Amino acid sequence: MKAVRIFALLSFVLSATVCMASEAVPDPELNAGSSRQMMGEIEQIIYGYTSKGGLIERLGKVEEDLFGRSLPGTIAERHAAILNFLDKGTDEQPSMMFKLGVAEWVVDKKIRASEPAVKRLEDLESNLTGASRAGNPIVMRVESLLATLIMDPVTAQPVTVPANTVMKFRFMDELSPAKSKAGDSVRLELTHDLIVNQNLVAPAGSLLVTEVRAVKRPGMFGVPGEVRLSFNELKPLGPERPAVWIGSESQKAIKEARTAGGRGEGAVIGAGAASIAGAVLLGPVGLVSGAFIRGNSIKIAAGSVTFLQTSGDCAVSAYPIPISLQSAENNIVTTKPASEESSSGGGYTPDRDTIIKGDVFNRNSYGTPANSNSGGDFELPPEQSIN
Repeated sequence: MKAVRIFALLSFVLSATVCMASEAVPDPELNAGSSRQMMGEIEQIIYGYTSKGGLIERLGKVEEDLFGRSLPGTIAERHAAILNFLDKGTDEQPSMMFKLGVAEWVVDKKIRASEPAVKRLEDLESNLTGASRAGNPIVMRVESLLATLIMDPVTAQPVTVPANTVMKFRFMDELSPAKSKAGDSVRLELTHDLIVNQNLVAPAGSLLVTEVRAVKRPGMFGVPGEVRLSFNELKPLGPERPAVWIGSESQKAIKEARTAGGRGEGAVIGAGAASIAGAVLLGPVGLVSGAFIRGNSIKIAAGSVTFLQTSGDCAVSAYPIPISLQSAENNIVTTKPASEESSSGGGYTPDRDTIIKGDVFNRNSYGTPANSNSGGDFELPPEQSIN
């Protein structure tokens, strides 16, 4: 049965990919760049680096590694078909990266979105079977893993992540006025799963790439340095990219985290954080969704955390979590008012995911609503100590 399922899925994926190439209807967004740019993007997703050599040779290697065969069509058509297969998927089948993320989440309750697909796949295979299946087509290896882990095929379902959904992120890279420069990418990872109505939108480990927009070095006579950040979109399982920013609700979360006793220099980064001179909103939603950081020798160390929020309702593709993988905690709705929580000793409850159930958010331990205009509540992921 497993072999039949893998063969059927592999045949479907290959035929769909070939069809996309032969019909010459590439996605206009994915086809916006040059062939060389698209080739580099494909290699970054799969291998984590850009190869040298001719485009035809590089494209042939990618197709052989992915499918065990070459695709028909022009170079541009094949590039667009592969990018669609890796990142976008079809109405019938989620993308390969969506499926790989689901497999990681089933095993580890976290994904490693900052790692290339080959590395993630090899580590999964080694953890499950004791050996990598390198040499076999990547698509077959992913489907084989899923057939071992999950009874039903992986599907995607459209859901809406509400505006002002607060999420907690951890800096993966150091940031400082002394070392950072304009154009640097600073990676942040989601610390908890984002789940809407038992549909997994973004597992823990999902990536948010932050760009350093401008840097001013510390000057003489105590003139502080400055770093301006732009928060780009969160990368969930699906191809959609919810925009995030530092808004009023995430600023409340930052303040509550510090009040609750976040430890370590830079443990909580955001408006009013004592570990930096200040972080303020640069502009309204849709213009600049970032932070302005000032300080001399202050640095934001890798491992520091911050809170961000979605800037508006966002329709995304999510993984319907099977009943066998659902957590009972996902159905808990805590509605104690803040006064009751305070009288019981305060402090954070154990870490939980950000879970949206219907139109109602779970309430955090302080009873703070995510959006006073929405009538809903939210559950704020608690602060963790930075070692």
